[in-house]
Formats: sequence, C-alpha cells, structure tokens
Amino acid sequence: MKRRNFLKNMVLATTAAMVPISNPEQFSFEEKNLLSKTKGPAPQVKGELPKGKIKNVTLSRLIAGGNLVSGFAHSRDLIYVSKLLKTYFTDEKVIETLFLCEGSGINTAVLRCDENIIRILNKYRKQGGKIQWLAQTYPVGSDMSNIKLGVDNGAIGAFVMGGNAEKYLEDGKVDGLGKSIEYIKSQGLIAGTAGHTIKVPIACVENGIKPDFFMKTYHNNKYWTASQIDPANPELPEQGHDNMWCASAEAVSDFFKKNTTPWLAYKVLAAGAIRPAVGFREAFENGADFVVVGMFDFQVAENANIVSEILNPDFKRERKWYA
Repeated sequence: MKRRNFLKNMVLATTAAMVPISNPEQFSFEEKNLLSKTKGPAPQVKGELPKGKIKNVTLSRLIAGGNLVSGFAHSRDLIYVSKLLKTYFTDEKVIETLFLCEGSGINTAVLRCDENIIRILNKYRKQGGKIQWLAQTYPVGSDMSNIKLGVDNGAIGAFVMGGNAEKYLEDGKVDGLGKSIEYIKSQGLIAGTAGHTIKVPIACVENGIKPDFFMKTYHNNKYWTASQIDPANPELPEQGHDNMWCASAEAVSDFFKKNTTPWLAYKVLAAGAIRPAVGFREAFENGADFVVVGMFDFQVAENANIVSEILNPDFKRERKWYA
C-alpha cells in the first residue's frame, strides 16, 4: 500500500506544475495509465500455480527471469532504460520482488551467476527467502569457475547462457558446450543450455549432448517492431536486433514436437511487446513446459494468475508434458 500511494503521489506531484489536479482529462495517456494502475487493491493470487519436475527438482510453471533485477533490458531505441532499471531495482526492491514471487507460488528464479546477485541472494536468504536459484552461467572454453561459483552458492541448477552456447557453436567447439553441461551434472545440479537460435538444441541432439533441459526463446513475430525474416532462412540476422529473439516460432515448436527434453521457454513476451495472456498461452500450447519471464513487482501476482488460468484442467496441447 505504501508503494502504491508513493507512486500515485509521485505522478500527481510531477504533473501538478503542468495541469490542474482537479482536471484529470488533461493528463497525458501515460499519466492516466499509470494512475489507473495505482487505484484499487493489489492483485490477489487466485489459485495454486502449477508445477513440473526436472529430475528431483520441482519448479513452478512460471519462473522469474533475472535480466530486470540485474539492470538489463531490451529496450529498442530507448537509451535510458538500463539506468532506470538499476535505479529502480535496489537491493531492497529485488528482495521484495523475490518475496512477492514466493507469495504468488513462483518457487524458482533464473538469475545471473555473478558476485552482485550472490550478494543480494545472501541478504534475501538471511531474511528467510526460500526461492530456488537456477543459475545463468558463463563458462568459457574449459574454464568452469563461473559454474562452480553457482554451485558453491546454493544453485539448484545451472545452464550455459545462450550467448556462450552460441559462441561454442560458432567456434566449432560444440564439445565444449557438452563438457560444460556434464560438469554441471557432476556437481549434482540439473543442467541445461540456453539458446536464441534453434541451432543450439539441434547441435546437442546431433552430437549426443543430453542436457536435463533446454532453454529456448519463443515468441510470435506479429508485433510491429519485429524484424523481417526470410522464411527460407529462419535465423536471426547476424548482427542481431534489439527487437526480436525468436526468428521462427514454428521451427521451434516443430523441433520440440520430436524432442522429449523439458523446455523452458524464454523471451515469450518479446521483451514486453506481447501481452502476457497471449505470450504465455502460445508458449504452453506449442510445447513449453515452463515459461521464464522478467517481472516488475507489480506484475508478479497478475502473471501468476494468468498462468494458473491458462493451465486449467481443460487445457490441451499436442506435445506431452516432459516435466
């Protein structure tokens, strides 16, 4: 309640010099939208969030993503967003958001494996925080020290970050990716790899690499800022664009129809371009076992409710649940 009152008062204060408070019709669209979010009670969790299991680890079908709390954001042409996020997500706000996730039934968070996140996680745990940490790790060549950092600080699982996995492939060193995954397994953690390109899971299959899970981007390309992709070559442009992370949703869903490895879908909202009710449903209907989503504190309960409503007893999909 204090946060909502602060936010409302902040909007009113910053607009007071421009328009009379008694005339809300003069507020801009953005101000009206923000004010509407602060009115009424906070969203309440309506039901229990469904869960799945990878080996011996139980994970909520909705998993909290970690880019936002680390101050990273895909923001198209907006150059101030990363600084805004780093200002917003103080240690206290990150901890508050993790507790909100717990209260909404989200039991797992994907977080970067670095000293700053570990520092915040330790503060959170000292306050009684229980959320599971799935570590996003950055092995380079045969150096597994970053993975070991996650192991030593309580991660329940780890995966090779998508960019690092793609680098192994670009360098013709897919065996390095395999060794990273095997090292994670050897430490008693569930092990996986991420990838923006479908080439990563395909390379794993072709080279006999068997992770416990794949993390693969998945979203439609119907939003207006999406790049144009050649249907004959469904890959992201070499230089990449900060507006698109899945070149072909169809190619991804086709791959997983034939694959029994648990799938954690990420970038399912195309970094805020797709509404959660649409992005979550499309991911689950097309085979995802979990969705990983970066969230602000005020989005947590609403997103949990959306996933619970989608995954009702009547929910149907072609691919079996593999977690």
